Amino acid sequence: MRFEVARALRNVKYLLFLVVTPVGLYLAYGRGAGAAPAMVAMAVYAAAGGGLIGSGGGVAEDRMRGWLRQLKVTPLGEAQWLAGKIVQGVLMIVPGVAGVTVAAITAGGVQLPAGRWAALTALLLVGSLPFALLGLLLGLTLKGKSAQVGIVVLFFGLAAVGGLIGSGTLPGMLEHLRHYIPTYTLAQAGFSVLGGQAPGTGGLAVLAGWTLAAAVAVLVRWRRESNAR
Repeated sequence: MRFEVARALRNVKYLLFLVVTPVGLYLAYGRGAGAAPAMVAMAVYAAAGGGLIGSGGGVAEDRMRGWLRQLKVTPLGEAQWLAGKIVQGVLMIVPGVAGVTVAAITAGGVQLPAGRWAALTALLLVGSLPFALLGLLLGLTLKGKSAQVGIVVLFFGLAAVGGLIGSGTLPGMLEHLRHYIPTYTLAQAGFSVLGGQAPGTGGLAVLAGWTLAAAVAVLVRWRRESNAR
């Protein structure tokens, strides 16, 4: 896991996409009265992208190069590898979330009680789990560059429908659909914590549902991958 995290952090594209971009967007649009909500939105942006890319970005390439087959002859168990990739995806949200937080404090003047900072941090770490699982699922399903493209397309789709980029009401059924999108529900939970309130149970249930569904899909796909090797 240390090796995989270090490999991802050496990737300039990762740093630009998941650290520089959310911080830059915050500095551009997160000033004034909307500084704190913008911080939450960009932190969720970093959490969703970090989870998706951190867990699934290199899996498809490793499959294509035969690296996963090589791991089968090492003492590393399959369950350990799978758990490590999920933990890696959660940990990869830290640089982007930390960057947005520092920008919010220094440039946006955001000040919160220590307990609220801790609650937001815990929410983002736990809330990134469905994205880490979705990224891993794509990495185990698609091959090579197609997996990377699929992850990026999924990320921007979730970010747009979830209200992290763009603004206003979505047309037609999309406005109703967004209440069942993990990016939207995680952001709404963050806004609740920001205001000193507990996240709504409906939104937490949506996040839990996505996590459970993605976990089951990952296990099914991993078993097929293991049998194929």
